[in-house]
Amino acid sequence: MSPASSGRILANRRAAGGATVTSVSALTAILIGIGLVWSPGVAAGDAPRQAILLLFPNPDEVRPWVPDGPAQLAEGQELFALIDGGAELFLRHGFERAAVQNYTLARDRHIQVEIYMMQSMDGAAEVFARKSGSGELPLAIGDAGAKGEYYIVFRRDRFLVTVAADDATADAEATLLRIARAIGNRIPARSP
Repeated sequence: MSPASSGRILANRRAAGGATVTSVSALTAILIGIGLVWSPGVAAGDAPRQAILLLFPNPDEVRPWVPDGPAQLAEGQELFALIDGGAELFLRHGFERAAVQNYTLARDRHIQVEIYMMQSMDGAAEVFARKSGSGELPLAIGDAGAKGEYYIVFRRDRFLVTVAADDATADAEATLLRIARAIGNRIPARSP
């Protein structure tokens, strides 16, 4: 997102009384980053598990794409049931939890978003190094990003995110980037 478009979005939020929304969003992002968040209707023990869901884009950020069912969550060994292959890589580098959300357009086009929370920034960096290849284009998103023909992978702080489409059309590519940037903007960077 360009600085000019970010400024317009913030101006629109403030004009609509969004200063409070912006402050609450920033606070929520900080709480997610340290693993604490309170959510009405969620048991205290489930709050950290559910907090990762707050990183997904809101419906306006992905429209005309829509969520295809609820997000799926996994912690620890549950990752084997969530992803088809590759769980060992994440577990070896300090996997903590993950959430996967699928999006659809006209029921025949699909995008899958995977958000992995690792125990450390080093763990996220190790997995990113193995998941990004030499044939991918570097992408300025998060702490490090890469773009393939059908997907984007990036890391920010202790999170690793993949956003993949089932086609390489221009509108799917634009949506991948919108989703990746929305998630990247929600993940707080830790201060050194």
